[in-house]
Amino acid sequence: MNKANRMIVAVLTGLYLIGVSAAIAKEAEVGSKAPFFFIGTYNAELSGIKRVFLDRLVGEKLKEPKKLLLLSFFNIDCKPCKKELPFLQKLYERYKDKGLGIVVVNCDYRKEKVAEVIKYINDSKFTFPVLKDRFQALQRRYGVESFPTMFILDPRGTIKDIRVGYNEEKMPFPLADVQKRLGVKVEPIESK
Repeated sequence: MNKANRMIVAVLTGLYLIGVSAAIAKEAEVGSKAPFFFIGTYNAELSGIKRVFLDRLVGEKLKEPKKLLLLSFFNIDCKPCKKELPFLQKLYERYKDKGLGIVVVNCDYRKEKVAEVIKYINDSKFTFPVLKDRFQALQRRYGVESFPTMFILDPRGTIKDIRVGYNEEKMPFPLADVQKRLGVKVEPIESK
């Protein structure tokens, strides 16, 4: 193959990969069904769950789906994530029996980072499932490009909102909306 043909193939391959990436990212948009997954957890002992199946938490086939599912992606070096995760634990402890589901996805892949993740999870005693996305398959499927990124899913598994970042001053967590969807009293919860 001559140089000109190799360049054409390279350009077409690049355009194809860009199109595939765009198609994957569009798979997880507000108003669409959340892409299905099943994946193992880092904290099976604390959460009581070895593997999370999305269709066992939300979806039209369930008799009693979660009223609301928060699906948040993080990595261990993300400072805003380390502020969001303890707040999510408080929410989970308070509302898990009221229909709130929380699942967080760790996207670290390097061995030394995974060891940090495991230590952090154990030290923090998170009781919601923390998923192992060491190959970033779920991260790519949901089109996550920065951390934290949270998807808010309704009982049918439809993405109702996507929140990127965690900064209580600039973009407060939609606590009142979460409480209304759960049918509980709207009240503040300390985030610290």
